Amino acid sequence: MKTILWDYNGTLIDDIDICLEVEKFMLRERGMFSEYTRDDYRELFCFPVKDYYIKLGYTFENETYEEISVEFNHLYDMGFSQCRLVEGALEKLRESVSKGYRNVILSACEQRKLLLQTDSLGIAPYFEERLGIDNDLAGSKIEMAKEWMKRSGTDPKECMFIGDTIHDMETASAIGVENYILAACGHQSLNVLKKATDRVVSELKEVVL
Repeated sequence: MKTILWDYNGTLIDDIDICLEVEKFMLRERGMFSEYTRDDYRELFCFPVKDYYIKLGYTFENETYEEISVEFNHLYDMGFSQCRLVEGALEKLRESVSKGYRNVILSACEQRKLLLQTDSLGIAPYFEERLGIDNDLAGSKIEMAKEWMKRSGTDPKECMFIGDTIHDMETASAIGVENYILAACGHQSLNVLKKATDRVVSELKEVVL
């Protein structure tokens, strides 16, 4: 059975605006430059997320990355209700199910939060498994993905990985999935993604399952 491995943030859920809104609030709160646009965000954002904060001017001299993450997540959770699915996401999930494919989420979102959010968005029934990481620091999901591949016994040759960041490409490579595609509708721009790979489409609806 073909397995579609989905990233979550930026691939299935459009949460860029809330992320940008929270970041700008936190920067203003600290007296830092905050006049970033959505396009600026998509050019600057990267993994590890700590490096992204450094780009914004954080030095971690008076507060830790962990402390900043706690504040970000609290504000993000308060505004989550304004988030919607990426255009074409529901249609692609329905198409995948109609073709008999297995769908699995591999996300850098914290596990409990991932389950709650996908439940509230109404997309949980489309997935056999929804896997997040064990903390709120938005770290690498590579080890989690490796553990799932080993536990599930899934053949990477029978998988397709769909994401929106270079880290998704790196995750696919780390678990031996050669069939991946990045949709430039999420947290990194078409310009950023094309510097890393030619397996890029502008919109999720362009992905061929």
